[in-house]
Amino acid sequence: MTAAASAQRTAAWLGFTLAALFFYPLASALDGDPYYLQWRPEHSVEAAAALIGLSLPGALLLRPLLARCGHGATLLFGLLAAIPLLSLGAGISRQLPAGDLLRAWWELPVVRYGVPGTTAAGALLAFALAPALVHRMLRQLLLVLSPIAIVVVVALGRAGFRDGVPLSSARPPTAAAAVPAATAPCPSVLALLFDEFSFAYLHSGGDVRPEYPHLQAFAAHATNYRAVRSPGADTMVAVPGYLAGRIFDAVAPAGDALVFQAGTERGIVDPGADGGLIEAARHAGLSPEIAGYYFSYCQLGNAADACRSLSFYNTATTRRTFSVWHPILTTLILWPRQFPTGVLKNRAFAAHQRGLVDATTEWLATPIDAARPVLRFAHFSIPHLPFVFTEDGYRPPFDPLRQTPDDAYVRQLRFADRHFGDIVARLQRDGSYDRTTVVFFADH
Repeated sequence: MTAAASAQRTAAWLGFTLAALFFYPLASALDGDPYYLQWRPEHSVEAAAALIGLSLPGALLLRPLLARCGHGATLLFGLLAAIPLLSLGAGISRQLPAGDLLRAWWELPVVRYGVPGTTAAGALLAFALAPALVHRMLRQLLLVLSPIAIVVVVALGRAGFRDGVPLSSARPPTAAAAVPAATAPCPSVLALLFDEFSFAYLHSGGDVRPEYPHLQAFAAHATNYRAVRSPGADTMVAVPGYLAGRIFDAVAPAGDALVFQAGTERGIVDPGADGGLIEAARHAGLSPEIAGYYFSYCQLGNAADACRSLSFYNTATTRRTFSVWHPILTTLILWPRQFPTGVLKNRAFAAHQRGLVDATTEWLATPIDAARPVLRFAHFSIPHLPFVFTEDGYRPPFDPLRQTPDDAYVRQLRFADRHFGDIVARLQRDGSYDRTTVVFFADH
């Protein structure tokens, strides 16, 4: 083999390695905790296309850089490798046994800025004094890490051959349970769950605060329940509890299903079972429809007549078109929110929050047919973080994941109020409002 051919092979291998290292957080999530990604085979095709698409320019850029070791070539080599190596570190940090403790330490300013700053200063000093040594060490590091590329490819490939979870479905209404002849058909029900909408912020002295004018107007002629408690302290327990119509001690994903623990009883969360929301809807003569984010709703509510399922992390679930950007953005969303990874994560996560709201709203937009009463349940991802909306619309701040002080959360509450008002206005325009019971509630 000639020296030129050997250099070309090395550049191609290292270009592929850099691309694969970037996707390590995605591959590790698919291999270790796939439930929340709602992955489908076509998403692996997108990931493969993105991997190839990043590998080719990486190899072309590396080819001339590997033949030189001066300051310019070493600087460009380091910049090319920085994001993939940062992504690899981000993925590994989530797998460490003490990951939670490490992230807690990282919240300390001296650690959050000191460690990246010291690392960058040391790298710049080494680059200034011995660029050839830095160039050689970086090349050797990538060669040592290159077997991880195979691990990434295997994980993405294995995910592509698994049965994909359904993301949407619609079928003719199935027969409802018999309703007594003397009982008039129930009106349609539109249940809107706004994730982490705190009623303590909404109310003042039992009344809705004036800064939430749409909810205030709605509450003025609605029945208000102020003593209702969520069936759980967090989304993972509360929402399945709402759907199943019971209280669980714990809920956790197991493969593509949600498993509950209630005392000594253990089983699969099933809203279509006796006492569940879907079964209750059918008994009332309603066609059940369900949509939302976070959970795999099309499996969780597999007895529903229509569903839409959205992942809190996988951007491919919010759009129906093929795009190599989906796995790239999803990988960024899987990065830790702490500095410095949070700087790039924030932009991707903010855009995905908008996509989640838009997709859920689009699903709701179908007018409710007067001849076909429905129970339409929608789980919105707002005002849960990332806090990217204000009362004026999509206005993501630099750090949409900042939780204290609570000003960003309050602004997103006001957007949720405005968004609820838009939904009600649409119901009024298409004539659905007067024949629909609208329920506004939160998960916990």
